[in-house]
Amino acid sequence: MRGGDPLTNATALRDVLGGAEGGHRSAVILNAAGAIAAAGHAESLRDGIALAREAIDSGAATARLDELVEFSHS
Repeated sequence: MRGGDPLTNATALRDVLGGAEGGHRSAVILNAAGAIAAAGHAESLRDGIALAREAIDSGAATARLDELVEFSHS
């Protein structure tokens, strides 16, 4: 999967966090699941996938991104 310029990538991420389905969502979930499992917050990749989906679907991931954006602009 190829990325694009910063605006294209930011738009794709916001789309995923907003509920868009497809390849970008799958890539984000799998990447996050690996990080969650590697950090010891899930016993398996399968558990990490469930946690990643929950973070996206609940809006928690969007909230964290908004906090990061706000912090980076201050």
